[in-house]
Amino acid sequence: MTPVSVQAFVAEQHAPDTTLYLLLDLLADCTADDPLHIEALGQSLGNDAITPLHRPDMIHTPSACPVLVALATPGVSPSQQLLQLSARRAQEEQGRHKRYVCGWLISSAGARHLSAHIVSLGQLPLEQGQAFFPIHEPLRLELLASTFRRNDEGPWWPIRHWLLPTSSGAGNVLMGIPERRTAPNTRTTAVQQDAPMVSALLSSWRRALSLPLTYAPARWTGATALPPQAAAQAYIQIQQARHLGLSNQDDILTLALHRLLLHPNLHQHTGVRALIEQAAQGKAPLSHLLAPYNDNAWQRVVSDLTYAGAPQ
Repeated sequence: MTPVSVQAFVAEQHAPDTTLYLLLDLLADCTADDPLHIEALGQSLGNDAITPLHRPDMIHTPSACPVLVALATPGVSPSQQLLQLSARRAQEEQGRHKRYVCGWLISSAGARHLSAHIVSLGQLPLEQGQAFFPIHEPLRLELLASTFRRNDEGPWWPIRHWLLPTSSGAGNVLMGIPERRTAPNTRTTAVQQDAPMVSALLSSWRRALSLPLTYAPARWTGATALPPQAAAQAYIQIQQARHLGLSNQDDILTLALHRLLLHPNLHQHTGVRALIEQAAQGKAPLSHLLAPYNDNAWQRVVSDLTYAGAPQ
């Protein structure tokens, strides 16, 4: 996510009959002297350009609700300075738990209708009733989008194009299609319920990649901070760890991180699988059980998996 990529998105998708919006989360930190601070934006763009998203879980604190900021109305070009500042802010925030810049949206719909629609995306079904999730948050939106096969399959309309900063450090464009109303299901809800654990795994993954690890043959080495679809990969790792019998969060994250750094089929190795079973039975934390493994031991494990024909 760079200023160039955001400016290119706007140049390509901002049609003469649409409005360009910046989605901000006021629960994230933003200093009073920042040009992107909500009061500064109100002064530069006018208070009419700012529309709150009325979260049902924050009815008593409306001033802390996220907002849509109209950066450019139909026929008007946006401020290149604000585009650059918001893109840089998104770039700086890629590893933070709370992100101030949540994305850029293009739509011909009015701001109030659009804000209500974004809130409605977070109303997801439970086995009985429903629950609200703040889908405007980039990680949650990334996880929601990952439940669809393509970026144009979600219920995004009347948002025509939605550029969101992703866990990888890049961006993803969701495309709205008229009359597409894919109904959410309980699997969608389950993914959202695991968002905090996904966030924890992503943080551990980023931290591990910043260390001078002497042996990590499966580590990500691409141009972005994490690989594409990192959030979806993290969710899958969590689910697979549970299927192996792990229930403690630290055990789940430990196994997932080792698989991401060493070998995707690490759990298939006889010795490692025995330790996973011990952790699943509550005999000891998995991190303690794996502590005796040094680089030489892990090299033997990975070699065993490779020669056994386990798929890479």
